[in-house]
Amino acid sequence: MKIKVLTILILVLISCRNVTKKETEQVEIIIDSTELKIETSKKQTENIKLNSFLENPIDLQGFKTLKNINYTTTGVSNGMEYHLNPKFKDSIFYNYNYPTVNFKNYKKTNRVLVFKYGKNKHTYDDKTEILIELSIFNKDSDLGKANLVGLSQTELESEFGADYLTLENRIIYSHKNKVLIIELKNSRVKSFNYIKLNTENIESDLIRKIVK
Repeated sequence: MKIKVLTILILVLISCRNVTKKETEQVEIIIDSTELKIETSKKQTENIKLNSFLENPIDLQGFKTLKNINYTTTGVSNGMEYHLNPKFKDSIFYNYNYPTVNFKNYKKTNRVLVFKYGKNKHTYDDKTEILIELSIFNKDSDLGKANLVGLSQTELESEFGADYLTLENRIIYSHKNKVLIIELKNSRVKSFNYIKLNTENIESDLIRKIVK
């Protein structure tokens, strides 16, 4: 009787091990109706490193402190319909434009979009503002972990994983309502947009609207 019970336990353990192995090794390629493509998709796992980055890609106040305000242009902006828009009264969207050493074209200036509200909404050192979007075209060490321009696709995958969507020459990482849209050129990061959205439904039409 003891031998029979022992045999059953061994078979159960082997079965569980095989199931775990199959789930871990499951890899698939999916193309959905919106033309977004999941390059590699393993059994749903929590990517803690990616999610942490998407929750807080930069130390906003620390980054602003490092910049010379005399070389920073600012201005009120009209937020796009896809931007996160917290329900606060007396609020605005605001742009910070930061030229870099290779600054040649205003449109290619690194830009930070924030949501500001309350009595400090027109001040540079407003500590209550909310980061909404990063539009980054140039390397800048002051960005810290968000200094992604120039990284190879391999380095990106090593940092954030290979579970992403693709659309044309872009790869898209997302978590809940936060999205990181990376433009590649010769398999290196040419530019990227980080955005807090008003939706968790990430589809190709939305991505095209953002990058046009």
